[in-house]
Amino acid sequence: MWHASAAIPVLGAAAAFYGPALARTGGVWPAPLDDVYIHFGFARAAALGHPFSWIPGNGYSSGGTSLAYPLALAPGYLLGFRGAWLGLFAALLACAALLDLCRSLRWLLDPRGGPGAASSRWVAWVAPLFVVAVPLLDWSWFSGMELALLGAVMGRALVAVRRAELAPPAQRPAEQLRAGLLAALLVATRPEAVALAAPLAVAVAHAAGSLGAAASLARASLPTALLLAAQAAANRALTGEWSAAGAVRKLILSNPYPAPLEKALEVIKNLAALQVQALESALGGPSYALLLPLLGAIAALDRRARRLAVPLLIGAYGSLLLVALNATARYQNLRYAAPALAMLLVAAALGTEALARRGRLAAGVAAALALAALAAPSAWFARQIDHFARSSANIAGQQVEVARRLAARAPRPRRVLLGDAGAIPYLSGIPAIDGLGLGGYRGMPFARASVHGVPAVVELIERLDAAERPDVFALYPSWWGGLADVFGRRVDAVKIEDNVMCAADEKVIYEADWSALAPPGERRDEAIDEVDIADLVDERAHGYAFPSPRGGWVVGAVLRDGSDGGGAPRFDAGRIIPEGREQSFAIRAAAAAAAAAASARGPAVLALRTDGGGPIAIGVAVERAADEARVEVPERPLDRWSEIRVPLRDVAPGDIVRIRALRGTFRSFHVWLLRP
Repeated sequence: MWHASAAIPVLGAAAAFYGPALARTGGVWPAPLDDVYIHFGFARAAALGHPFSWIPGNGYSSGGTSLAYPLALAPGYLLGFRGAWLGLFAALLACAALLDLCRSLRWLLDPRGGPGAASSRWVAWVAPLFVVAVPLLDWSWFSGMELALLGAVMGRALVAVRRAELAPPAQRPAEQLRAGLLAALLVATRPEAVALAAPLAVAVAHAAGSLGAAASLARASLPTALLLAAQAAANRALTGEWSAAGAVRKLILSNPYPAPLEKALEVIKNLAALQVQALESALGGPSYALLLPLLGAIAALDRRARRLAVPLLIGAYGSLLLVALNATARYQNLRYAAPALAMLLVAAALGTEALARRGRLAAGVAAALALAALAAPSAWFARQIDHFARSSANIAGQQVEVARRLAARAPRPRRVLLGDAGAIPYLSGIPAIDGLGLGGYRGMPFARASVHGVPAVVELIERLDAAERPDVFALYPSWWGGLADVFGRRVDAVKIEDNVMCAADEKVIYEADWSALAPPGERRDEAIDEVDIADLVDERAHGYAFPSPRGGWVVGAVLRDGSDGGGAPRFDAGRIIPEGREQSFAIRAAAAAAAAAASARGPAVLALRTDGGGPIAIGVAVERAADEARVEVPERPLDRWSEIRVPLRDVAPGDIVRIRALRGTFRSFHVWLLRP
């Protein structure tokens, strides 16, 4: 009977969301976020024997926001759920996960005899209502993303913590380790769940009893610590970054240009939006929104419930603090706030049971508070169901349609360049490079380049062999100025109406023309070293430093080579060095043929590429030397690249060269060290 009563609200909510969405998509299984298809891509790669890759052949990617979820979807792909129909498997998995969460809640809320048992037994029967009562959370539960799996793992982890508390001393170490492993799985499912995993480990140690707190804390926390360390080590070894690509691309702290105060203000804006829209409006308004934290606080004060309630409350608000660091936290229907809502609802359920256990009068108060807390958000059901359907129609009408058109092109595209778009490569079967870097491509730093600017992304494409470069783009023009309009020719477009989810209403397909890019590995004959500014691979190799914050912005241009402007058009990216600021780099030997000349100290010429503009003055110094050479640079023509030559008396590999903008802004694109 209980399982039937749990299935009714869960399956009813699923039908309420999926039914209208299916009608809007014309039969394509609904996915209200394109990110769903990114998970599907990782799942397909795992099923084909390429785990932790977005597309087989692209190599390791740290851009998947969930390590565990694609592995949970992969069996569905092997069972025959292909294309968009993998979404049906994801929906079945979501329903099963939510029912499992309900089952875990029932176990936690069952009074199992003792004082007050009769007055609180009803709470376990209404547990499923706590799971599906908030429409904003339901939107994410059934979106095809990893949140439902997170809910199931969270429920299992809470049960494991309670069992570790109740187990006899002989069995307690095994239960503690089980709780630690589930906490690690929690973090593997969503990284911000570390805000819950850490206090759960402390709760296990607090209930250690005769086993000792230190050893218990180690059992409960080491699996999560080892997971995070292994992930960071793999990222560093395979991508050159300790952080995952999603953190590099999306975290406000990763942006090198804003000042610390500007970053702090952006985080505060995110927190305010999450608080007002996710923790107030979505819960029925400011007054009703206090009921869930109130019930959670009651659980935190209860002797039996506090070891779970306190971690849940810390996890809810801690995860909000973490996601507020995400530059996209306010978008995509506030999906980043969903884990916090789930934790608050579970804490509120524990508080309801704790209050109901105090007797009949308290049980009546608990029922009234729970009824108000669960009923208040219901006004949003119609709006969230409609938004789910419209978002799914947006994804089907734009991303899925672009995939269909690319798959139908003749000749078949070799590789498509796109920006964080999952449906296009997954449904078309065409290899892709994600210009935003979340898909990963052979360890190249596309994620960090996309933060620095579009020209830095082009610099990485210039490193690829001509046959490896994308021959088509599927991009939003407003996102990719300087790439789509410079290197692409518009051949098709898909425009949708009533856009509520896509980044723009029109996605454009371009044919690529990379003729302005240099051949990979091209070198200047007389150069013993060179730094391609804004090429992040080259900058890293030279220990390049640019003025940050509020400086070093990446720019790009296609201008003609040669002093008379008669050469072929050539692309280069560079950085803006404001007046009074400097850039620096370390000299290193560039090629085996130049090794003998490079290894010896001696005079050299520093050749600096810049574009056109008014007169400026720069200062060039080698760190060992006490003096700085001042160079006056006259006005330069706007239609060609210009070169500034600066003689250096004594340089060798390892020396640090500093270039300062003394008067005016210096636009630095390329540096060569030449030796006669």
